[in-house]
Amino acid sequence: MVAIAGLRAAWMVLNELLGELRRKEVFIPDLTYADLRNSKMVIEYLLSHGDDIQPVDECDVDLQREMETKMLRLRETLMIWAEEKMGVEYHQEWEKRFDDALHGRTPPTPEDPKVPISDLPREKDVAFFRIKLPDEIPVEVISEIAEHCGVLISLDGERHLQVSGKKDCVRDAMQRIGQIFYGESKIE
Repeated sequence: MVAIAGLRAAWMVLNELLGELRRKEVFIPDLTYADLRNSKMVIEYLLSHGDDIQPVDECDVDLQREMETKMLRLRETLMIWAEEKMGVEYHQEWEKRFDDALHGRTPPTPEDPKVPISDLPREKDVAFFRIKLPDEIPVEVISEIAEHCGVLISLDGERHLQVSGKKDCVRDAMQRIGQIFYGESKIE
């Protein structure tokens, strides 16, 4: 299984490739953008645990394996488009960059600046994730999702949303937020 930091680095490569393809006027379906954004949100959730993900916590380990599979499928899709538009050498260059990032053979990419986390209970069954909400997302909708899922939310700093609660409830909230604002993931 690939390390979470490798997944993040590989995501950054795919995001950069997607930008390159878009600049070269390759048609990118909306679902591909949604899958990439959903992947980023899940990777951020997994990174929030740091080294806390243990083999005994099967749900998060399974989620990490699922993310690895999704990243490999996204890579395949983008690499096909890259080869069709720019040729085999271009495809091979991006393939190498992706593999190097995924397996930690590149210098670590700088992380986004950390915003202090407000008081969170550090109990065993409590989970949380944080994302920065785009400006067009109304906070009222997030509040309704939080109430429906039974989680606590707080908005601190520059629209940094913090969701905490029982692990299953947090996962449910994360999926609902992703589906509503980024579209349903079509990668199986």
